[in-house]
Amino acid sequence: MHRTIWALILLVSFCSPGPSRMEAEESSVFPEIFKGRCLKARNGCPCYEKGNPESRTVRNYFHAESLRKAGPGISHNGETYIPVVRNAVISETGPRCFVPASALISMKYSKVLEAEHQKLDHTPLTLTKLVKLPGEVSSQRLQKEYQHVEVRKVWPTFYHLAMEDFHPGPKVAVKSPAGKTIGYASKDFLEQVMWEGSGVGLDGKKYHYAGRPGKYNTYNLRWGHGAGYNYQVFPYRTIAVNFSGLCRSLTSIRGCAKKTLIGLLVYIPEVASKKIKMPGGAEHDGYFCITDTGSPYYIREDRIDMFVGTHGGGNPYLPAKRQSNHLIRGGIKNLVPSDWKIWNTDTKRVWCNIAQAESGACTHDYRNTAPEKSLTLQAVFSKDGKPVRCNKNP
Repeated sequence: MHRTIWALILLVSFCSPGPSRMEAEESSVFPEIFKGRCLKARNGCPCYEKGNPESRTVRNYFHAESLRKAGPGISHNGETYIPVVRNAVISETGPRCFVPASALISMKYSKVLEAEHQKLDHTPLTLTKLVKLPGEVSSQRLQKEYQHVEVRKVWPTFYHLAMEDFHPGPKVAVKSPAGKTIGYASKDFLEQVMWEGSGVGLDGKKYHYAGRPGKYNTYNLRWGHGAGYNYQVFPYRTIAVNFSGLCRSLTSIRGCAKKTLIGLLVYIPEVASKKIKMPGGAEHDGYFCITDTGSPYYIREDRIDMFVGTHGGGNPYLPAKRQSNHLIRGGIKNLVPSDWKIWNTDTKRVWCNIAQAESGACTHDYRNTAPEKSLTLQAVFSKDGKPVRCNKNP
């Protein structure tokens, strides 16, 4: 009997992972992620072959580049060098190389990979529900019967509902614009709601940023509000734009402004041509609605933000599983902070003037560093020149 017990003990000892193996498995699922620091350096900073600066430079990394730890650090002359690879899912990991620990900013995140609200149905609305036209609407009908006018090249990012599952912490009171307590949620989550626009708490309550620091409203829509005029947002159909900036390129709409532009149906041929498989099984037809907006500092006239529900928003400083969405998996690449090659401080990037970027006089931001990420934005008009609109409440 004792021999049997010892046999079981030995079996468990040899078959069960020890602490080092368990730690390794956890680090592969929840890796240590850094933001590289490389200020005021258009051509980047060296990433070394070995853990010392006398070794060969394997490649250069750029400020704000997302880097994942790829092994133990090595000390050399009082400095620790950390082996890293690229972490963003839209790029290749590349060769492992060493960066001084002093040049790495640790990016903290909660060790959660999935949220319950990610299981919601993200099937894109059908064109018949989406578009304000009589009868059955299909991509074939739109292509045949309606004008598609090129507006400009745009560069995408993604946004989503913030979820408290990913931002746990001590609860604080959620205040309405009138100062009334309307719920309780973590401070980190509320900061994400302010950034994303809307979010879902652990208790299922939905909050919308009221446009004033620390003030929120609750709502009962399935996904969220658009930029006004009773428009809503829908995953894989809504695009946020800079209305005034886009109007400068959209002279086809008389008196173009937010109130005349919001709700416009647009077409992105690169999305359609990639035949991206979407939730529900159909391929994306390339049609979207301009029904939301974002910070004019980030969402400039040649930028769009694509709503993906509760799927990943392409944040390169998260584990791979939390970054991705159907558009990314289908080949649409979003901008990341390191597409701006010059940063004056850890948080202050340098933008090119758009005219100088287009002429080639300024080449250090995304217009010239990431031309492959650009998409073609086309506005849809009837044959007599009237803009085709999306439904407000499909």
